[in-house]
Amino acid sequence: MCKDLNALREEIRQQMSPYRFAHTAGVEEMAARLARLYCPEKEELLRTAALLHDLTKELSESEQRRIMAANGVDLRPDEDASPKIFHGITAALQIPERYPTWATQELVSAVRWHTTARVGLTLTDALLYLADYIEEGRRFDDCVTLRERFWSADPAAMTLPQKMAHLRTVLALSLEFTLDSLKKEGAAACRDTEEAYLWLKQENTPF
Repeated sequence: MCKDLNALREEIRQQMSPYRFAHTAGVEEMAARLARLYCPEKEELLRTAALLHDLTKELSESEQRRIMAANGVDLRPDEDASPKIFHGITAALQIPERYPTWATQELVSAVRWHTTARVGLTLTDALLYLADYIEEGRRFDDCVTLRERFWSADPAAMTLPQKMAHLRTVLALSLEFTLDSLKKEGAAACRDTEEAYLWLKQENTPF
């Protein structure tokens, strides 16, 4: 593993609470595990994206709104009503400024969409989203269910088309869980999540 990635990990650790960094480290390990399964050549990219995905998670809502305003982001009403998704937007905005060495379009996209997903997810978008959902430290019922659903199918033994179909199925289920949970809470759902769910339910949705 390159020294630069080790330095980045330590820098991120120092910026976060122990709780947030434990989650971040868990996402990094899960992202690496998923990369080895689907795209081994992108393991370092996905590890880096995982380290940066919650870069702004612990900022206040007002500070996140300030970052978006300063960057000319005009939120849709459904986004504005969902502060929990702000950190995906603001982290993606901050990475080019604070970590330009790592700020490829592919990495920034994965960070941007790791909370909501979107129509047209790339493979790296999808793997970071899933890694965040099923990292081993997650103890919520939906996360445990999804983690078991993904690994119990033994994706390592599948052909590549089977792996991709399995990934689409599990991602769609995760979005279904999210939408159901928001509905039960009486909370607003992001339009990107609703549209991504319908897109993933289509047969042979590509990445």
